[in-house]
Amino acid sequence: MNPTTDLPDDAALPGIVAMRALGVSRALGLARALLALGLEDAPVAMNLVGYSPGSRATLEVRVGQRRLAVKAYAEDPTPEAVLYQALAAAGLSGDSGVRVPPLLAWDRDLRVLVIGWLEGPPAYDLVKQGQGQRAGELAAQWLRCAASLPVRLGPPLGAARMLNRAREWVSLLREADRTLGDAATRLAASLAQVQPREDTPRLVHGTFYARHVLDLGDGPGVIDWQRFGQGPLELDAGMFLATVWRLGLDHEALAGEATCALRALLEGTRDVLDERALAWHQAAALLRLASKVYVVKRRKTDWLARAHAQLAEAARLAEEARPAESVKRAKPRVFKLRALELVLQALSTRPATPEELDQIRKLLEEAD
Repeated sequence: MNPTTDLPDDAALPGIVAMRALGVSRALGLARALLALGLEDAPVAMNLVGYSPGSRATLEVRVGQRRLAVKAYAEDPTPEAVLYQALAAAGLSGDSGVRVPPLLAWDRDLRVLVIGWLEGPPAYDLVKQGQGQRAGELAAQWLRCAASLPVRLGPPLGAARMLNRAREWVSLLREADRTLGDAATRLAASLAQVQPREDTPRLVHGTFYARHVLDLGDGPGVIDWQRFGQGPLELDAGMFLATVWRLGLDHEALAGEATCALRALLEGTRDVLDERALAWHQAAALLRLASKVYVVKRRKTDWLARAHAQLAEAARLAEEARPAESVKRAKPRVFKLRALELVLQALSTRPATPEELDQIRKLLEEAD
């Protein structure tokens, strides 16, 4: 591994700066973690698998046959490190069942986390492979687990925050296209009218995309916890379904698999999620995803139609989120029936006039 040319030159990421100068092992002080794994003398190789300039970078590091994830941040990753520790204490960093990556090392000054690498295809790929039901089942399994977790870490997330951020998303869409901005404005107004009530916050991932849920064979693995917080589970479920629905939008042949994923998630969480709140959060998630049009424009020629389709689906979901209006029971039309009775009684001794026949017809229609 070449420590200077295989890494981005980004002064905002102190961990990357150190790794460029010293190499991964020396810069991160991995000796203790590798010693614990019995890999202190194994060869090290590295691959950059994710990079957002000025924000974060993710490296796949191979030490012998072992794979690790090294995550370098511009911001302090202490909250995420503490979360991994709390999830480990809750029993979610083992080798089976529902789990998250184990925290192996952590350098606050360099703003770097070293975590275990979870092996398995993401739910996003499962949908592509015709396994939409499996993808939905994995997401449901995680949500059921999250519903019982005692972890109370992270900032508040939920509908109020989503509505606050909606102004930014609407602005981005209006900058891209006026008609998109108009549709987004109407959608945001609809969401504000039907904001769900949220009483009991839970640990939420914050960016529960289909690519962040892995199939580990005996359960789901959930990665990339940078945006975690406390909020309704419908927030995560809505984002998962929004990313799966968008996959069906981009690939018509996968629309059926996306529907299978949705049904599996709903079936597996009927006693955990509120369907109206879920519809609300899926609509908000689609608005959020549509606002990334400034990125999509560079990659997709049909970006405008694609964004409109997302906003249209979000508008439909916002209508589903409306509380059912109470239906007023019609009062018995006793007075109409009594009037009809009197008219018929009077006509028992003589023929009816055209005006009386018309009155009888109206009374019958109103009494029906």
